[in-house]
Amino acid sequence: MDFWYSRAALNRIADLTWKRPKLVLAVVGAFALLAIVFGRDVESHLKAAGFTDSGSESEQATRLLRESLGYNPNPAIVLVVRAPGGGKLDTADPAVRREVGRISAEMAGVEYVGRVVNPLRDRAAAASLIARDGESLAIVGYLATDDAENAGGIAAEAVAPIIASSSLDVAMGGFAAGFNETNDQTRKDLTKAELIAFPILALLLLFVFRGVVAAAIPLLMGVISIVGTLLVLRVMSGLTDTSLFALNIATGLSLGLAVDYALLLVSRYREEIARGGATREAHRRTVQTAGRTAVFSGLTVAAAMAALIVMPQRFLYSMAVAGASVAILSAVMAILVVPSLLALLGTRIDALSIRRGPAVSDTSDGWYRLARGVMRRPVAVALASSALMLAAAAPLLWTTLTGPSAEAVPPGQPSYDAYRYLEAHYPRDVTEAVTVTVDGPAGPAQLASFAQRIEAVDGVVGATPFLAAASGVAYANFALSGPALSGASQDSVHEIRALSPPARTAALASGNTAGFIDQKQSLIDHAPLVVAIVAFTTLLLLFLLTGSVLLPIKTLLMNTLTLGATLGILVLAFQEGWLDAPLDYTGPAAIEVTSLVFLFAVLFGLATDYAVLVMARIKERHDRGDSNEEAVAIGIARTGRVITAAALAIAVVFLAFGVSTVFFVKQIAIGMAFGVMIDATVVRALLVPSLMRLLGEWNWWAPAPLRRLQHRFGFSDA
Repeated sequence: MDFWYSRAALNRIADLTWKRPKLVLAVVGAFALLAIVFGRDVESHLKAAGFTDSGSESEQATRLLRESLGYNPNPAIVLVVRAPGGGKLDTADPAVRREVGRISAEMAGVEYVGRVVNPLRDRAAAASLIARDGESLAIVGYLATDDAENAGGIAAEAVAPIIASSSLDVAMGGFAAGFNETNDQTRKDLTKAELIAFPILALLLLFVFRGVVAAAIPLLMGVISIVGTLLVLRVMSGLTDTSLFALNIATGLSLGLAVDYALLLVSRYREEIARGGATREAHRRTVQTAGRTAVFSGLTVAAAMAALIVMPQRFLYSMAVAGASVAILSAVMAILVVPSLLALLGTRIDALSIRRGPAVSDTSDGWYRLARGVMRRPVAVALASSALMLAAAAPLLWTTLTGPSAEAVPPGQPSYDAYRYLEAHYPRDVTEAVTVTVDGPAGPAQLASFAQRIEAVDGVVGATPFLAAASGVAYANFALSGPALSGASQDSVHEIRALSPPARTAALASGNTAGFIDQKQSLIDHAPLVVAIVAFTTLLLLFLLTGSVLLPIKTLLMNTLTLGATLGILVLAFQEGWLDAPLDYTGPAAIEVTSLVFLFAVLFGLATDYAVLVMARIKERHDRGDSNEEAVAIGIARTGRVITAAALAIAVVFLAFGVSTVFFVKQIAIGMAFGVMIDATVVRALLVPSLMRLLGEWNWWAPAPLRRLQHRFGFSDA
C-alpha cells in the first residue's frame, strides 16, 4: 500500500509534473478560477464571532427565557436619544414623543427584535431609561433569538437606517451593535493587511532569492492558496455555521504556509541543479525530499488545527476546519504547482537576477559554525536557552483574561461612543445586566426573598423585581458596580450562583458576565482533550518522519517552551502595555481567552512545521552515514537561510494583520509573529543542536517493533 507521502507516490507526482507540467498547471488554474467564482462572496455567508458554548448555564437560561417570553430579556440594542446640538431633551414635547415613538415602533418591526421598550410610554422603565440630567433617554431592544452575536448584528444593521433619518441625535450601542461594527472592521482590516503584506513579501522574497522569477513563485502560490481558502470557507459555510474571524486568520495562515512550502521546494531545486543541472533526476529529488517535507509539515499543522474541532465555540471549530483544510491545501498545491513550474523553467529559475550573493538554497557557513559552537558547550547552552524561555513565559502567572464585551469595540466606532455615554449616565443593567432565571414553582414571597439575597451580594447595585416569564419561570435583571468582565463582577456572579434558590427550583444566571465565566469553564473542560490530540498526532507524525522515540518527545517539550514564551510576551505587550504605543493598541489590558486556545494550536503546528524542515534534512544526512554531530550541523546549515526566510515571511504576513483595530485579532497576529521568530531563532539555533548533541546516537533510538513500523509506513528513502 502506497501512502500519498510515500516514495512511490511522490515519484508518480514527480513524473506527472515533469511530463505534463502544463496539464497540471491548467487543472490548478481551473481550480483557482472555480475558487474565485464560488468563493468571492464568502463574507456574506459567514457568521459573526461565535464565542459561546450552547451547553453552558448562561446559554440554557437564555434559551429558556426566549422560549418563555419570545425574547431574551438581556439588552442587545440600546439607542441613546439626545436633543440636536446637545442640552436638555424635552420629553414633554409632542414632536420628541412622536419621533421616539416612531423609532421604537420601526425597531420593533426589525427581524430578530422581539421587544422594544420606549421609556416615554413605559412608566416602569422611565426611571432607569431617562437620564437624571435630563439630556437623554434610552430605547432598549431585546432579541427574539439566542444568537446575539450574529442575528444581533443583522438586527443592528436594520436599525441603523431607522435612526439615520431621525430629527433627533440618536446613537446606537449595546452588545449587538458592537459586535456588528467589530465584524465590519474585521472585513476592512483583511483588505488592508493583504495590501500591506504582498508588497513587503515581494521585496523580502526578491532579497532572499536574488532573482525575480524565483521570487515570483512563492507569491503565486500565496495567491492560489488564498483563493483556495475562500472556496474552503464557502463550502464550509454551507455545511455548518462558520465564524467570520476564520477568514482573517485562515487567509494569513494560507499565505504564510504557501510561501513557506514554495521557498522549501524552490531552494531545494536550485541546490539540485547546482549539483547536476536541470535534469529529471534533479526534479525527482526535489519532489522526493522537499516535497515530502512539505507534505509532512502540512499534516502536522493540519493535525494541530484539527484538534480544535472538539471545542463547542463556533470561532474555534471554524478555525479548526479552516486551518486544517488550508494546511493540507497549501501542501498539495505546493507539490503540484511548484514542481510543474520548475519543470518548465529549468535553469531559467535564476532569470532576472538582481545581484550576486548567497542564495537561500546555499549552505550557510555561519549557521554551520553556530551549530558546531553550540554543540561544543551543549549543557550551558541548553540551560541558558531554557532559562531564557521560562523567564519569557513567567508573565503567564499573572495573566488577566478577557472576552467579548463592549470593550472589544475599537475607538472611533459609533457604538464605542454610545457605550461610553451609557456607562456614564445610566445604570449598568441597561447594557450589561445579570439576568437571574428561576425555573420552578416559586411564589411571589419566595422570589422577593431570593431577590433580596441577591441584592445583598457584594457588587450588586441595582435590581428589577422578579417577573413571570411563563408558568413556573420568572426572571429579574441585576446591575453590577463594575464592567461586565472585571474580576469584581465575575466574583459577584459566582456568589449569585452559589446562593440557594427557592425550594424545588433551579436558578440560572445569564448575561455577559455569566457568559464569560461559562466560556472560560468550557475552554478548561475541553482543553485536556485538545492537548491530548495535539500531543498524540505530533508524536505520531514526527515518529513517522524520524523513526525516533526521543526526538518527537524533545520537540513537544521545545514547542511547549515556544508557546509559553510567546504567551508571556503577549502578556507584557498587551496586558502590561509595553507595546501599546508602537502597536497603537486601544483594547483592554488583558488577553482574549479564546486567542490563547487558538494560538496554542496554530503555534504548536507551526513550531512542529519548522522541526519537520530541520529534522528531515538532519535525518537525510544521518541516513547517508554522517555522524550525529555532523548531520545536525549540516542539517542546520542547509536549512538556515530557508527557515529564516520562511519565518520572516510568515511573520511579515501576520504583522500585517497586526494593523487590525480589533483587539483580539491584533493579539493573535502579534502572537503568531513572535512565536515563529522565537522558534526559528532560539529553538532552532540553540536548543536543537545542544539537545541533539547531548542525546547523541540516542536521538535515533526506537524499539525494534517500532522501527519496523516506521520503515513500512514512515518517511524513509529505503
